[in-house]
Amino acid sequence: MMKINKNKINIFIDKYQLLLLMQILFETDKFKWINIQNPTKQELNEVASQYCFQKLTIDDSLEPGHLPKYESDDENISFLLVRFFDKEHRMLKNTVREFSHKISIYVGANFIITVHQKETDIFDLVQKKYIQHVEPSKVTIKGILYRIVSETIKTYEEPAIKMDEEIDALEHLIFTDDYRKIKIPSLYKIKREATACKKILDYTLEALKEYRLDNKRTSSSQDLMEENVKMLHLHSQIVDDVQNLLTVYLSLNSQKSNEIMQTLTVFSAFFLPLTFLAGIYGMNFDYMPELNHKLGYPICLLIMLIIVIFIYFWFKKKKYI
Repeated sequence: MMKINKNKINIFIDKYQLLLLMQILFETDKFKWINIQNPTKQELNEVASQYCFQKLTIDDSLEPGHLPKYESDDENISFLLVRFFDKEHRMLKNTVREFSHKISIYVGANFIITVHQKETDIFDLVQKKYIQHVEPSKVTIKGILYRIVSETIKTYEEPAIKMDEEIDALEHLIFTDDYRKIKIPSLYKIKREATACKKILDYTLEALKEYRLDNKRTSSSQDLMEENVKMLHLHSQIVDDVQNLLTVYLSLNSQKSNEIMQTLTVFSAFFLPLTFLAGIYGMNFDYMPELNHKLGYPICLLIMLIIVIFIYFWFKKKKYI
């Protein structure tokens, strides 16, 4: 009987699974675009060995919360990591992971490999907007890369518009009598989301700058940077607006508290001398001449009235009331 080599079978199975995992999205005689979704470290190591890119970048590709970055090696293979907005319906300690997911892009002379964990329609949009409208011979690696990054940046536009609308609604409440309906957690939620997006876009801009320095300074790379700056400006403005709203809200609350304290102080100022007089004549000493006087009671009331009138006009003059 022929002996079966289990190691060879395992290697064959691993390679077969890797082939199933590597989805070819586009291919010509010049290059091919391979997409890999949710690979293991071992599978990604095998891809790295096959296409000769740095294995140090594998950890970056597999780390869920890694921020955008760019680097290249001696083999002229570039590594670009970007993040697209996709809000999770759960609270995470890492705000970057809570509001975005990453796409790792490996670019060589005859290949472009995209690696991601989360399902996304970005690659479908690239095919519909670019590949399907251009002759296959005119499709380039840089063209695919440009559109992937562009579609990634565009994912931050819709949340910026929604947050801006929420801020407008909150502003309307703040400058009306309904400002008490505003909840601090709602402001914090918007600020948290905008701050996370701003942080990602900041790192994306730095990665694009390094990419542009390492490659030819083309108009497409400049367009990507301008598009990123636009999104960065939108989210920075939202962070500033939320901070201003929070300041105004706290100021209004403080002003309302001051008005309440002022009202209580006015009442206290009126009643303090009256309480003083009532305290004196409530001491029940045997020898208090005013207690036996016929007009003692009306005189005491008259003095109280004079005190009240004096305090009222004094407060009026000082514009306390």
